[in-house]
Amino acid sequence: MEDQSLYYPVVSDKLPKHIKKGHQLVFSRQDLSAREADLFALMIANMKVTDWDQNTPHYEFTSHQLSEWLGINSKHIGSNLSPVANRLASHKVGIKIETSRGEVEFDYRPLFKNIKYKNGVLTMVPNDMLKAEYIEYNQGFALINTHNFLDLNKEYSKRLYELLSRFKDQGFEMHPQKLNDLKGVFGLLDEAGKLKKDKSSFKNNSVFMKRCIRNSIEELSKHPTIKKELLFLESSNGDKGFELIKKGNRIVEIKFLFRWLKQGNVEELNLHDAKNTIQVLELKRLQHKERLSDEELIKLSMAYRYLGKDEYADKVDQSLAKRQAIIEPQQEEVEVDSVLEKINTLIEINDNPDY
Repeated sequence: MEDQSLYYPVVSDKLPKHIKKGHQLVFSRQDLSAREADLFALMIANMKVTDWDQNTPHYEFTSHQLSEWLGINSKHIGSNLSPVANRLASHKVGIKIETSRGEVEFDYRPLFKNIKYKNGVLTMVPNDMLKAEYIEYNQGFALINTHNFLDLNKEYSKRLYELLSRFKDQGFEMHPQKLNDLKGVFGLLDEAGKLKKDKSSFKNNSVFMKRCIRNSIEELSKHPTIKKELLFLESSNGDKGFELIKKGNRIVEIKFLFRWLKQGNVEELNLHDAKNTIQVLELKRLQHKERLSDEELIKLSMAYRYLGKDEYADKVDQSLAKRQAIIEPQQEEVEVDSVLEKINTLIEINDNPDY
């Protein structure tokens, strides 16, 4: 009778295309292994807002689904996932809270009420104390490619991928991140904000930079699919994908340098169109010495990617990103100067009345 009162949303055999993860969860403190992160991601990918209209939802995944999605032999699902589920059931997540006094605090809550694997079915029951973080997107959300996320091998690469996925929208810039905040996001800090005992090697910032940042960027930039959607830019110091902000010799912030590539209609191109686009635009640039427009650069990049010439497409996208990074601040300054000029004119005409 008890089971009849529980709510089990239907989990399709088709892997959801995206994981929709709210801003609070993206920037929460969570310390999950790669496989733990995969299980957590599968639940969120299948979670819909309406699932919470009734009782706390119970998500069931068959051994067939888990085998196909996680690449595990169906005969070994239990032995592989039982210890993972056991650890995951005890994990807490630290939710960032800003007080009315402007202070930052973290509230730690268990991720799950229950996880079990029985009779070839994995059941995951989310903690309803995190309901708002799971389904309320008023602060924004990350739209994470599910297949790409599951295909990544390392836990820190997965974490960085979902973090950067929060900033896919044009004009929504990722501001420099404080070093200590990033250490929390990567699961290195305890509830008191101190480095965890089993993470003592990360006390050296060079270890954090190598394992969490450089190695993660390297895996993302070499992934056959991700490298076609996410481009890492070089800093003035030659660092790929990030720029260090220091006070003296001390690293205080990291600014990630990346660009989500417009997928456009690459699939709608054909071999003739792609070759013709490259020939016309490259001749325009090289022979006629004409500067290509942003739209032309996007077309050129798509044509190169259609032909599998990603190294050429990357150069085009790097140039476009650098151009826009230079132009946008200048445009803002011009606009501000124009507004101030009009204001000064009105002040003169109207004898500068009080505010």
